[in-house]
Amino acid sequence: MTTLPDKKDETPAPGEIWPDEQPDTHLEREDDRWSRSAQMRDWLILILMIATYLVWMGIVYFLEPGIR
Repeated sequence: MTTLPDKKDETPAPGEIWPDEQPDTHLEREDDRWSRSAQMRDWLILILMIATYLVWMGIVYFLEPGIR
């Protein structure tokens, strides 16, 4: 009786890539995070956060009597 060879015992030919070694996703994949509209939305959120911080710090600075 012969047994089938186990895949673990096989060695790939030079330059051959095993399919189970490849990740399901890769960094070059284009997705929604890098679209132009997503980038604009991210910049607008960042600008809004900075403006909110500056307005709040300005209010605190001008209303606190001991700071000036």
